[in-house]
Amino acid sequence: MVTLSSAENVLKDVYLGVIADQINTKTNPLFSRIKRSTRNIVGKEVRVVAPIGINGGIMAGEETSDLPDGVDTPYLSFVAPLKNLFGRFEISDKAIRCSSTDVNSFVNLLQDGMDSLLKASIFNLSRMIYGDGTGCLSTITVSGGTYAVDNVDAIAPGMYVDIYTGDTLKIANALVTNIDKSAKTFAISTTSGEAVATGDKVYLHNSKGNEIIGLKGIVNNSTLYGVDKSTYPIMNAKTYTATSSDAFDEDYVQKVIDDLEMTGTNVNFINCSYELKRIYQRYLTLYKKNIEYTTLEDGMKVLTHFGTPIVPTSQIGAGECYFLNTDDFMFYELGDWKWLEDESGRVLKQHANKAAYSATLVKYTELLCHKPSGVAFCQNVPTTIPESV
Repeated sequence: MVTLSSAENVLKDVYLGVIADQINTKTNPLFSRIKRSTRNIVGKEVRVVAPIGINGGIMAGEETSDLPDGVDTPYLSFVAPLKNLFGRFEISDKAIRCSSTDVNSFVNLLQDGMDSLLKASIFNLSRMIYGDGTGCLSTITVSGGTYAVDNVDAIAPGMYVDIYTGDTLKIANALVTNIDKSAKTFAISTTSGEAVATGDKVYLHNSKGNEIIGLKGIVNNSTLYGVDKSTYPIMNAKTYTATSSDAFDEDYVQKVIDDLEMTGTNVNFINCSYELKRIYQRYLTLYKKNIEYTTLEDGMKVLTHFGTPIVPTSQIGAGECYFLNTDDFMFYELGDWKWLEDESGRVLKQHANKAAYSATLVKYTELLCHKPSGVAFCQNVPTTIPESV
């Protein structure tokens, strides 16, 4: 007979390892490539010392000249709070009772819940790794009673969101009921609160300012890991704004790679939109060049630029692209995904106001880039091929 105790054992002993592995390896190719570490955790923060130059004690002198001073390599101290990531699985008391005498039925019930939790976790982590840490999903444009957004791929039906004007909360905990990707609009279940206006921003419920600092934050945030970029320009990523005459072809890609290599960064990952991936592939076809492919760690097959994978994702804007050395990144964490347990070790807890039980998956982590100047961001790259080509 299935009991709450046996259900908890299944969640701990069977599903936890599987779901943690799936999140870590199947979220997206970039997420899978970045290494994880439990080092450099001090209290609730990550504290990392990163070099910003080379040893200054080098010289070529005369035979009897003074030896160089022993100058240490200059360092910056990066400090970032660990972010709290949660995922909740819920099952009703009625569902447990209905399947209590049928093990197969109960396993199917748990499997459906785990699949749903896994899908939501992967979707949101894929989104966060390209964000700026603010948790902003999209900016709204109101037209004729519809809500258009600038990033429709960051929102999905079933999400609960908050809508803000600046730091003022307008609508809290609204359910996203529909997404129209072609029209780039979305609908919510409630309009209680102030009227939504153009320029308002959408956030995952209770997540404003609490998300992982992703690629957009590394490029755009004026302060990164407690360091003011205006004081230390070496913290700035390289930004390229393309012109209408630029083309996302081999020459353009190689120029960016060369720029980074001349500053000591070996690019091993090119992350772009699907539009730019198709443009690059189209140029190779037009110029009758061989298209080379490679298979990534998660099984995804992608084309390459002389061996460097060009990996598309829907979370990057149409004319945007990142050039990275993934060895410069690290997820610092207290540990892998765990079920949130009470003092008695229970993970399934009854809701105080309804006949249901829930288990919460938790992880405390933050993404750090040890060398922000080794990141290149390209924007406004044309997504059409000139007719003269």
